[in-house]
Amino acid sequence: MIEVINTLPLWLLLLIVFNILALLICVVIFIYIWIKDKEIFWQVLLAGLFIYPVLILGISFDIYEFISDTKKDGGFVHHLINQKKKRRREKLEEKKFQQLCKAYESGEIKRNELPRVSQNSIEFYGKYSDGSWEDLIYVENQYNQCLNSFFTRHSEIAFKHGMRILYLPSLSHQLADDELLKYLNPAFNVHDGVSIPVIDSTFLLKDLCYPEDAEQLKHGLIWLCGWSYNHGAKFLNGHYCPLSEGDDSSILSQIENIAKEVYSKNAGGLYSTDNRPSVGLKPNKDFADEQFDWEINTLLDEVRERIEKLEQRGISRNLLLRYLGKEPELSRIVITKDFRIVLPDYNNMEIKMEPINKAVYLLFLRHPEGIIFKHLPDYRKELANLYHLIKPHGLNERAIRSIEDVTNPCLNSINEKCARIRSAFISKFDDYLARQYYIFGYRGEPKKITLPRDLVSWE
Repeated sequence: MIEVINTLPLWLLLLIVFNILALLICVVIFIYIWIKDKEIFWQVLLAGLFIYPVLILGISFDIYEFISDTKKDGGFVHHLINQKKKRRREKLEEKKFQQLCKAYESGEIKRNELPRVSQNSIEFYGKYSDGSWEDLIYVENQYNQCLNSFFTRHSEIAFKHGMRILYLPSLSHQLADDELLKYLNPAFNVHDGVSIPVIDSTFLLKDLCYPEDAEQLKHGLIWLCGWSYNHGAKFLNGHYCPLSEGDDSSILSQIENIAKEVYSKNAGGLYSTDNRPSVGLKPNKDFADEQFDWEINTLLDEVRERIEKLEQRGISRNLLLRYLGKEPELSRIVITKDFRIVLPDYNNMEIKMEPINKAVYLLFLRHPEGIIFKHLPDYRKELANLYHLIKPHGLNERAIRSIEDVTNPCLNSINEKCARIRSAFISKFDDYLARQYYIFGYRGEPKKITLPRDLVSWE
């Protein structure tokens, strides 16, 4: 028996001892519960049968790992010494990290003097790109006739799941489109004398945090996979995939392989687990609120087509800002005497809506604190008054029914109106600005228009 015990590994011996002690404790506890309350005993016993194996497995792993580490370090004493050294190193690394953060924040060291986060990625400031991993951007540090000729002849290359190739030189022609410029920056006026510069495929290299990285970017595709931090400095994580010269089929084959690789590394971002909330059988006062997030993102077909058309051009909003030299500003909003909605700083743009939608919009505009959907019935009279002002002779039986539906939190009518209001704005200009003007809010919170009220005037 002693010989058998001597051949067992230490971690297993410790586990056996622990099991014996644990079983003895459990037996004592079960006996005590049996004496006190026999009904609870069976519940505790079932719970114990489930919890005990999980607990044993977890402790077994910890013991095995501890013994393995101890053996690697040459014994228990050496293991303790190594652990102390490890903690000391971690403290020194943390101290050094904090010192670098403070030095960068105070301006003592420059951005390109910070140590790299990873040798396998390229850090970008992110000034000129939105950082969408679906966009594969062609870059080069010197002009390549073969590859540029290929992308000139194949200006639109797209793959499944929204992945596309961006060839920056083609953006110059696209940005010359007044309609596009006005959509991305509605304050743009062709008479402002804004000149669109010629872009080449070295443009993105100006955005490198470490200029020396440009040497390796001979000619290939860059994909950006999200924001990260380097000692407090925010950057876009970029990866470079080289391209070789060849005929069209050879280059296209290389691009397809790169696209597959990028997709395989980012496939988790393609799908959403957000499903539309189920509709209950009984009326629910929170129904409209539960459906809001889903419904507000449902666009009218004509608006969706317009936005998709603009997105297909491969325009980055940040690239546009780079050209125009400033961030687009919010416009004042004027509600005229005849209840037109006008944005004077956006070339007197008028936002047109159906009377009931306009009445809902003006209701929320009058309440900067927002409105909780389950309290909508409290605003029914105010909404009816607004509708009567917008359409004095239109408050008929049908209109009254619409107002009742809109202020009923058990129905989806308010969400449909909010979706149409949103569409009215983003059909005119980019959502980056439009989100300040339409009704929005999170579940359980008041829905509101976030536009600062000093920009709102009522005639």
